[in-house]
Amino acid sequence: MTCDEARLLIGSDPAASTPELEEHLRGCAACAQLRREMQALDSDIFRALQQPPDMARVMPVRQAPPWRQWALAASAVLATFAVFALWLLRPSDTLAHDVVKHVQGEPDSWLATQQVSAEELNHALDGAGVAFHITSDKIVYAQSCWFHGHYVPHLVVQTARGPATVMILRHEQVSGRRSFHEAGMSGVIVPVERGSIAVVERGGDNLGEVAGQLGRDVQWMPEPPQPPPPR
Repeated sequence: MTCDEARLLIGSDPAASTPELEEHLRGCAACAQLRREMQALDSDIFRALQQPPDMARVMPVRQAPPWRQWALAASAVLATFAVFALWLLRPSDTLAHDVVKHVQGEPDSWLATQQVSAEELNHALDGAGVAFHITSDKIVYAQSCWFHGHYVPHLVVQTARGPATVMILRHEQVSGRRSFHEAGMSGVIVPVERGSIAVVERGGDNLGEVAGQLGRDVQWMPEPPQPPPPR
């Protein structure tokens, strides 16, 4: 289950629980926090509707017409939807932000200049069940990193404009190309045959072309069993 799928399920029913959702939440702190906030909001709205304030003690008022009760209920629903929409749209919770945050957590990757060995590259790729058809001397950094509940290849490839970080996100489905700019970095996430590929550079404006080429260079193979997450 991807983050988008989990958040749509949580937004439609904060109390929802499926084996796939629970497994995803164990490895994704952002989605787990979303469910906690949505459940708390759901409880607050329910209590407010069940126990409206007693205004009769403050001043005599006329009986509220029925349409106002419906308006209150509709407002509560809209409030829930608004909070959920903000969760989906907040930059801090997007896939792009998480990619940037991960890249920031490995600053030395930008400084690598030596070609990685075939053993290092295979280690980074095998865990995700992919092969990469690209000239090996262009790859100067290769790691298998824990990201959104899975090990994914994190590579740095030398391009004509300088180093570019590449993350092959087998379990992240996107509906279309997403460009982003954050923390001095430019990036793009593009859908591929299985999942998506994220490319990040410091500057740069032709990342879509780079990502498209890299997507064509990826060969998808059966995904091996995932080792336990890092402690």
